[in-house]
Amino acid sequence: MNIRDRDDQDLDGCVQALRDVHESDGYPTRWPADPTAWLSPPDCSAAFVACEDDGTVSGHVCVVTGVDDALVAALAGVSSDRLAGVSRLFTSPAVRGRGLALGARLLSAAQDWAQRRELQLMLDVVDDGAPAVFLYERLGWQLVDRRVADWTTPEGLRHDVRIYLAPQPG
Repeated sequence: MNIRDRDDQDLDGCVQALRDVHESDGYPTRWPADPTAWLSPPDCSAAFVACEDDGTVSGHVCVVTGVDDALVAALAGVSSDRLAGVSRLFTSPAVRGRGLALGARLLSAAQDWAQRRELQLMLDVVDDGAPAVFLYERLGWQLVDRRVADWTTPEGLRHDVRIYLAPQPG
């Protein structure tokens, strides 16, 4: 399984993997009207995929810059322009449990990209006890805040979310 930069030819495979994740896990909470565009949110500066040897996309992550969160920047000890966010991270249910560590490997690609640019990575995750929370904590991500999400579910609810900072290198 390769982790590499995403290119335009990967987008159809990313959408299929995302559909599988949505049907299995309910992520994203709302299926996007344009899932291809959703995979590249505003300020998306880098994106990575996990691909099988035959080119099948099994995971995805992107990094967004221009994150405007003064509290997290202050907690990280960086200026707001040095903060970047992990976004659109998912792995296909078909490959989970095979010992591939795709979530960790995708996060590592995002971290390497951010470190080369001297950016501090952050992420938010729904505070629901799902495996993602355990992954971030196992990888050394630091919980720095809890808050109510700025988005709503299809039912109009706002979830509690956890805010994490990437571990420092070394």
